[in-house]
Amino acid sequence: MTTIAADLDTGPTSARHAVSSTSRRRGAIFSEVRQARLQHGLQVAAVTTGLVSVTVAASAAILLGVSA
Repeated sequence: MTTIAADLDTGPTSARHAVSSTSRRRGAIFSEVRQARLQHGLQVAAVTTGLVSVTVAASAAILLGVSA
């Protein structure tokens, strides 16, 4: 005797479900791309801030050395 479970998820049951699951996957990929771009932007901002900070500190040290 064979028993078939009615609640097994065997994939999309219509074209609409197939398209919506593809869209969800594509949305997840685009979400990862957005996150990568955001991380890259934050890294560039951090490096730029660090360079400006070091430049300002060096300039201040030079001015204090010249004026002393």
